Amino acid sequence: MALLKTKDYLTLGNGASGFLAIVLYFPFGYFASAALVLLAVVFDVLDGLIARKTNSHDEFGKQLDSLSDAVSFAAAPAVVVSLYFGLDLLVSCAALFFLFSGLIRLAKFNVQKNDGFYYGLPSPLATVAVMAFAWMNYYLALLVLFGTGLLMLSNWKNKKPF
Repeated sequence: MALLKTKDYLTLGNGASGFLAIVLYFPFGYFASAALVLLAVVFDVLDGLIARKTNSHDEFGKQLDSLSDAVSFAAAPAVVVSLYFGLDLLVSCAALFFLFSGLIRLAKFNVQKNDGFYYGLPSPLATVAVMAFAWMNYYLALLVLFGTGLLMLSNWKNKKPF
C-alpha cells in the first residue's frame, strides 16, 4: 500500500478524536468529550477541503472517511450521552437509534451518486446538535437523539456546500 496522503492523516485525526471522546469521558467528563467531538468536526472539514484543493479524492480516502465518521459522529455521541445519563434505558435506546441512524446515513452516502446533493442531515451536523443540547435536560436529550436520527434517515435534499 502506498503512503497515506495528507488528507488521510486528517481523517485519522477525526477518528482518533472520536475515540478519545469516548475514552476520556471517564476521567474528564461530558464537556471534554464534546470538545473532542468538535475537534473531530474540524478534522473532517479540513480533510475534505484538502482533498478538494489537491484533487486527491480516491476510494480509499472515501472509505477511511466514513469509518472515521462512524466513530466520531455515530458511536462517540451515542456512548457519551448514554454515559452522561447513567446508562438510563430510554436514553440508551435513543442513543442506539442515533447510532443506527448515523451508520445508515454514512452507508447511504457511500453508495449515492455524486449529484451535488446530500440526502438527510449530515452526521457531523447531527452530532454537533446532540453534543450541544443533550446535556441540558433528560427530555431534550431524548428529543435531540431521536430528532436528529430521523433527520439523518430522511430524504431531505441538501446542496453540497463545496
